[in-house]
Amino acid sequence: MKSRWLIIPAITLGLSVTGCESSHIAKAASAPGSALQPVGTKTGTSHRSAAATVSLKSYVTSARSPDLVVNISYPALEGMASRRVEEGVNSIIFNSVTRYVSDFETSLKGETGVIPPGTGGTADSQSEITGSFTKELLDSRYASFKFAITTYFAGAASPTTQARSLTFDLSNGKLLQLADLFSGSNYLPTLSSRSKAAVEAKLGQNADQSLIDFGTQPNAVNFANWNLTKKGLELTFSQGQVGAGAAGMVSIILPYSGFAQIANSPGPLTNP
Repeated sequence: MKSRWLIIPAITLGLSVTGCESSHIAKAASAPGSALQPVGTKTGTSHRSAAATVSLKSYVTSARSPDLVVNISYPALEGMASRRVEEGVNSIIFNSVTRYVSDFETSLKGETGVIPPGTGGTADSQSEITGSFTKELLDSRYASFKFAITTYFAGAASPTTQARSLTFDLSNGKLLQLADLFSGSNYLPTLSSRSKAAVEAKLGQNADQSLIDFGTQPNAVNFANWNLTKKGLELTFSQGQVGAGAAGMVSIILPYSGFAQIANSPGPLTNP
């Protein structure tokens, strides 16, 4: 039986499909051939000076893929002054989570084009993609969400967990890219040196210098998973990227003050 490092969803799943606040979500979920459908319930929470509240929904496995378990929680914004911006943000979130699943399905199918059946005939032997999210920041200006996506190939020794993140400018609904935070293109060396030191300090005696050096090299792929928080820029490294697999995902927060010379101003790093 595989080891259980799975991420537990943030809600208890409902037994039937509920109405979606945004029509694009309902349409995307019911599209022909979709392996997923949104289930369960909003857990609206008010936030200081917030332009929106978070409503939580989940994906569940459909009957179309009996050899694949899917269970991913994801956020949906509601209550924004601009319905257009709200629907645009929610559409990006939904499509992103759908892509996480479709990418995993593609990797499962490989050259055969068919998801391989589970081994042993039990639920524990099915391939799985599960996940949850955390709200790292939500105010009138920005929404920033971090996902932990755990995948398991039937028959593998253990699952793996990957970080994913989505951050939005709520003034226009734009999905922010890392480069949008900085005034020029030479920000990666700063991220590399600062994150390397922070990861070393966090892992302490368990630090593997070769893994840290490799996983924090100054390239955009290594820093693709980032979030805005009240305390600083959060960087999250997927399982195995900067440490041993047993360490899971590794997250660090770099204070905004350290980016003063290279940050866009005004911008997310200078006006947190």
